[in-house]
Amino acid sequence: MAGELEDHPGAANGHATDEEERKSRKLPAPCLLPRPHSEAFEDEEAQQQVDGAPLLGGARELVTAAKDLAASSSTRARELSASVAQTTKTISLSTWAIFLRDWGESYEASFDLITLWLCPSCFRLLDEKEQHRHWSILWNPVFWAMHLPLVFCILSGKWLHTLWGQGDKVREDENMEENRVRTHWIYCLDGPIAGLCILDLLDAVLDVPMYSQRKFQDSLLSWCMTLTVTIGYVTGNSYFLYVMSRRSLVGVRLVIICQTVFALGLLNMLVAGLMRNKEAGRYGDYFFNTWLELVAWSARLTMVLFMLAAAFVYSRLWNEYRVQPAIREVSFTDHGDYLKAECLQYSVIPLGALLMWTLLGLAYWLDDDLFWDALV
Repeated sequence: MAGELEDHPGAANGHATDEEERKSRKLPAPCLLPRPHSEAFEDEEAQQQVDGAPLLGGARELVTAAKDLAASSSTRARELSASVAQTTKTISLSTWAIFLRDWGESYEASFDLITLWLCPSCFRLLDEKEQHRHWSILWNPVFWAMHLPLVFCILSGKWLHTLWGQGDKVREDENMEENRVRTHWIYCLDGPIAGLCILDLLDAVLDVPMYSQRKFQDSLLSWCMTLTVTIGYVTGNSYFLYVMSRRSLVGVRLVIICQTVFALGLLNMLVAGLMRNKEAGRYGDYFFNTWLELVAWSARLTMVLFMLAAAFVYSRLWNEYRVQPAIREVSFTDHGDYLKAECLQYSVIPLGALLMWTLLGLAYWLDDDLFWDALV
């Protein structure tokens, strides 16, 4: 063995010789650690080779475009979500602000209505803040029992007339009497009347399965009568607001006259129906058969008195829009065209009054309770 090692001196220093040869040839050093041959490593290596491989046919551009589109879609979705949230918040705040404004106006109108008719003149001389803080108002349960329902009545009427652009002042220079007519009497009555008409419709529709044919026909006829009276009365009040906005002397006077005549017609029918029951002996020696009928008649009387009171308040505008006529030369043709336009415009009121009186006659001759159910 010693001789063999001497014959091959490089064998003893084989490692050094291989190192020098490798350095002279500039070969990479061998890996000192054994290379693992697990499947996971092979999959990762294959994936790295695929990722590093060149994409053919514009595939790289397609992948880049898809990534950009996904990022853009995500950004737009976030922007749209933020925009919807901001819009919802704005609408909510705007709706709440409108509600608070309308509530404040209805609150003041209700307070003014009660103090105007039920409080002495010395109380109305007080400052507005002192009136609200006065013990006779602040701690008065009767006042609050009237005040809060009136607020909702005025608020509902205001929202109703807002649907066709009459939910605010009739003009920028609206005076106190015009404001009181608009809020105290028109809004306060039209809102509940329209609401009751909708409730009657719901009652007729929801109880259809329980109705007999005869009862359903009577209920439907009663609701049609209710709808006709409601549309007629609300239309008349809307027309009144319209002629007030135009400062029309003739239009305002026509509405006042028709309101008064209609209320007197209802009062006449109310008394005539009561006397007819008495003379015909319908209930013997009594006017009413039950206490419930007395309550219903009292409600109808309240309705009539309310309409007469409204006509009285309307009468304060009888001469409100009177102006001194200007002396100027007017041609016969121009004057004729003017009269024709005015007659067409004001014909709505007489036609409405004729319709109401027709309904009064039908209710009197057919079934007087039918028309009153439409009013009360």
